Amino acid sequence: MNTGDFEKRLERQDMRPIPREWREEILNAARRAGDPQPSTINPQPTSWWRELLWPSPQAWAGLAVAWVLILGLNAATREPVQVVTAQSTAPAREVLMALKERRRLLAELAGSPTQVEPQKPLAPRPRSELSQRTVAG
Repeated sequence: MNTGDFEKRLERQDMRPIPREWREEILNAARRAGDPQPSTINPQPTSWWRELLWPSPQAWAGLAVAWVLILGLNAATREPVQVVTAQSTAPAREVLMALKERRRLLAELAGSPTQVEPQKPLAPRPRSELSQRTVAG
């Protein structure tokens, strides 16, 4: 059916009057819609945490349960902390003296003089194994 045909059929139909009951219902509903409505805001203040959790409280509760389980498992599987006392470690001076004595003993065993010079720090070298070349253009 063509839209032009549909419009022509509508034009040929007689307009029926709206039933009296319907007319009154429609007009009353329109009048009520125009009246000022009381505020829908809840006069009782809500707590901030309810406002925060409102969109999906079940999801937040599930997340809280998951965190409690994670923290509980973490606490249950934690190894006891070992306390290290300061007396168990040798002071730096004693360690240095022990290293000097060790070097002296190694020098005596190797047959070199008793006075051993400390090794000089190595000069920095390029990190690459390739030789550095400059290309002149």
